[in-house]
Amino acid sequence: MGFVREGGRAGEGCRAAEDITKKTGWDRPTTWSRVSMTTFYQIGEVCQVTGLTPRALHYYDEIGLLVPTERLAGGHRLYTAADLERIARIKDLKRLLGLSLSEIKRILDADEARTEHLAAAQQTADPARRRRAVAAALRVTDEQLHSVRQKVHELARLQRQLERHVRELRGLMVEPDAAETLGGRT
Repeated sequence: MGFVREGGRAGEGCRAAEDITKKTGWDRPTTWSRVSMTTFYQIGEVCQVTGLTPRALHYYDEIGLLVPTERLAGGHRLYTAADLERIARIKDLKRLLGLSLSEIKRILDADEARTEHLAAAQQTADPARRRRAVAAALRVTDEQLHSVRQKVHELARLQRQLERHVRELRGLMVEPDAAETLGGRT
């Protein structure tokens, strides 16, 4: 059962949980209910919803990829709907792009930095500060784009290599005595 803490906005946890359910197809656990408090989820609940193991969550915490929002006095980790959204992004980046956890961490950290820079730009009336904040957000985004382009280049190279192998293997299929030519044997 999820924990709740007073002070959250009405429906905040439930909206995020519904979004996660739509994005990921995960079943909505009964602990995601409309409350006017922040809802916290224990590690077992998070594992059930996301398919991750406790060991994976502990490792994500250790490397700073997913630091739980709260910890109880005994060290028990508590997660929020925002943490569940971050897990969904981690899983998507890993599955769709084949990124390493360190690459995923860099992307998610850059997303947070960009959001902070843009928030700072919106909060200031000083045009020079606004320009500096937007420039910082642009730098972060440029770095992310460069990283993605490198990954795409690597994947394209792998694709070309595999296509060449497929052509070679198909060529062996149509040659007479192809079995004898495999491995240089005649």
